[in-house]
Amino acid sequence: MAPMVEMVGKVTRSRYDELVAESVDMVEEDTRCQFALGDAALELVPLRGHGGHLPLDEGAQGVEESLRLFAEEIGLSFYTVRTHRWVAAQWPAEHRQTGVSWEVHRILASVPVVSS
Repeated sequence: MAPMVEMVGKVTRSRYDELVAESVDMVEEDTRCQFALGDAALELVPLRGHGGHLPLDEGAQGVEESLRLFAEEIGLSFYTVRTHRWVAAQWPAEHRQTGVSWEVHRILASVPVVSS
């Protein structure tokens, strides 16, 4: 039987356990924030299917211009906002998994869905 580790890094095992619990909470909060930003960007500029014809509305901002403006206003990069929007679209709220980080959702968003 392996002996109980008293120290992890430079902290006691009990402090380590506290840090893990606090960090899990922060990751969950971060995930909620990232999805909320993606949902906001998705509401601002919904994703559309590829290959469809979109009528040109005079004076309307394009997707990139709208997302760039939004990103600038909230202090994030265009690429971050664009990624959050895409992940939110791939994972509608009813399909998001509690306890699974946004990063895992992002990775899995690229996996093709297999119909049964």
